[in-house]
Amino acid sequence: MALEDIPRLGCGRSIDRIWATIDRPPTAHEEHCEQCQTARTRLQRLGEATRLLRQSDLHDPALKPRPGIKNAIMDVARAEVRRGSSILLRSADNGTTEISEQALSSLIRIAAAAIPGVHSRRCRIEIRSASLPGEDRPSGTTGTTTTARPRLIVNLWVAAAQGIIIPRTMEALRQKISNALPACVGISAGTVNITVEDLYDV
Repeated sequence: MALEDIPRLGCGRSIDRIWATIDRPPTAHEEHCEQCQTARTRLQRLGEATRLLRQSDLHDPALKPRPGIKNAIMDVARAEVRRGSSILLRSADNGTTEISEQALSSLIRIAAAAIPGVHSRRCRIEIRSASLPGEDRPSGTTGTTTTARPRLIVNLWVAAAQGIIIPRTMEALRQKISNALPACVGISAGTVNITVEDLYDV
């Protein structure tokens, strides 16, 4: 697996790293990180289910799993753990379309990669409901009604190249993100908070 393909949570930790230490006490970071805590809980359940499956197989050889089942289970676990919350993009009579928090994070990282002198590190997205007045007013009623719409709060941590003008570059990054999300998924970026936590040599 290439480095850029390693599944990661919004806090930047890899799923494989958490799985490798699942039998050990949580680290200081994991004790205070909600995303890591959720991942550990889900992976512990997976580990227990796998243990029970192994015990069952020992007593009934006919239930021996096919080759590669462990990798298949881990692929599903990685996808579920990092998927995060979902947003309903649009609803039609024949079904719905949703996008996951992980997919939105990927769009934001791609936007950041287009800004020279910026390396994105961690991304966390808060999904909230916002009400817009004056929409979906029932027929025959008066007054103002509201419609719930998703509102995003994007929190992005980056490293900046030495020598760039940080305020100007971060404003360009914020504008890039604000343009990318509506263009790709039709949702306003809402609030975009950027933290420059390190500098690097170009």
